[in-house]
Amino acid sequence: MAMTLRLEDDLDRRLSELSKRAGISKQKLVVIAIEEHLARETQNNFAASVVDKVLTRDRELLERLSVS
Repeated sequence: MAMTLRLEDDLDRRLSELSKRAGISKQKLVVIAIEEHLARETQNNFAASVVDKVLTRDRELLERLSVS
């Protein structure tokens, strides 16, 4: 599916410069940025679910350890 992306002039200029330095198109850079963001979001969601699981499972122990 096609998409038009409108950027402010400064951001477009910076993206163009990065594109030239990296030797890839602006479109490819945007795709990479989106993929990396989605991967980080997936990792963050997984980490949060693990922390929630541990906090729920070990709540009693953690409460006893926190009381000093």
